[in-house]
Amino acid sequence: MTRLPRYWTYLLLSDRGETYAGYTSDLRRRLREHNSAENRGWTRGRRWRLAAAECYFDRASAVWVEKRLKRSRSFRQSWLRRSSFRRAWLSSANAHRSPLSRPKQ
Repeated sequence: MTRLPRYWTYLLLSDRGETYAGYTSDLRRRLREHNSAENRGWTRGRRWRLAAAECYFDRASAVWVEKRLKRSRSFRQSWLRRSSFRRAWLSSANAHRSPLSRPKQ
């Protein structure tokens, strides 16, 4: 069975209240990179948490949504409300935990 390609468009929230939109084919790896000490990009020096993410089967769709998220505050707000994968902190006491983290065993 062949695996279909997946691309994620995601929205991050920093500990300073800033947002960052991006797309990737590996969401866990990308979040680790944003929070890495070796990060030299715009997101360096902050702790980032996943606010929302959606999966697309083609890169063009993921890039299109990313661009809209970066350009339009109203689109970003509506996308965050309807996103298929929203952070637990939007409605629970688990604000300190990332939904990508695995439970301790």
